[in-house]
Amino acid sequence: MPRTVIYSIAVTTEKLGDGAPVPLHGELEELFKTVSELGFDAVEYHVRNPEKADIAALQGLVKKYGVGICGIGTGFEYSMNGNSFTSPDQSIRERTVEKYRSFIDLAAPFGASVFIGLCRGTAPTFREIPHYLELLAEMLRPLVPYAREKHVLLVLEPIAFYMTNLLNKVVETIDYIALYGLDGIQLLLDTHHMYIEDPSVVNAFRQAAGRIGHIHISDSDRRYPGSGLVDYTAVAKVLNDIGYTGPVSVEILPYPSGIEAARYSIAWMRSMWGK
Repeated sequence: MPRTVIYSIAVTTEKLGDGAPVPLHGELEELFKTVSELGFDAVEYHVRNPEKADIAALQGLVKKYGVGICGIGTGFEYSMNGNSFTSPDQSIRERTVEKYRSFIDLAAPFGASVFIGLCRGTAPTFREIPHYLELLAEMLRPLVPYAREKHVLLVLEPIAFYMTNLLNKVVETIDYIALYGLDGIQLLLDTHHMYIEDPSVVNAFRQAAGRIGHIHISDSDRRYPGSGLVDYTAVAKVLNDIGYTGPVSVEILPYPSGIEAARYSIAWMRSMWGK
């Protein structure tokens, strides 16, 4: 039986330390060459300034190495540039919306999704969470039709409590999208965050069936699949059961090195879904 999912891995040209869950860093040509040799189908490209990206050069690398771009990571916009949709500063909120238009423009030629992750920001207190969720929805609304016009999928990621207090669990994120009429947005589900936040990773996948646009594979220790406590045999089975056919992407710490982590990950993927 031919496999249906897309094997992907997170890459960036930014210089990151071992604490960032992007396993492969370097120059673009070398990254695409390495990813192709490892046997992945695609990359999720984590980029700090999308408006400066050379789309023609990226298209050339996609063609040369037969490696697609399935997702655009946006976390550096928050961690490096200090922008978020829920900043107390209205000018920063507006700048974040404009930067996301650039992310969408970058994603469009490749059919890639655009991640809504750390850029949601965080509420300063638990009591203020409802206000910050309203603020987030207000900022996301104009991006939904813009992304639809460009045929780009926006994917919202439930993230564990230690990184934000806004939208930690899968079900609450599904409910949030429905409550605020953000129907053009789907889910980005990460097994690391799900293991921490959701009572059952398998049940959370089932509840999200039909709403998943992208999946991050990352074990409980944020390392390659099989290094921690996530039951990945059950994960592979439930993805088959719900008919998921999108990217399954490795967003993990570069342990013991980026290349070794990538090799362990692609070996696991092949053991679950085949070559």
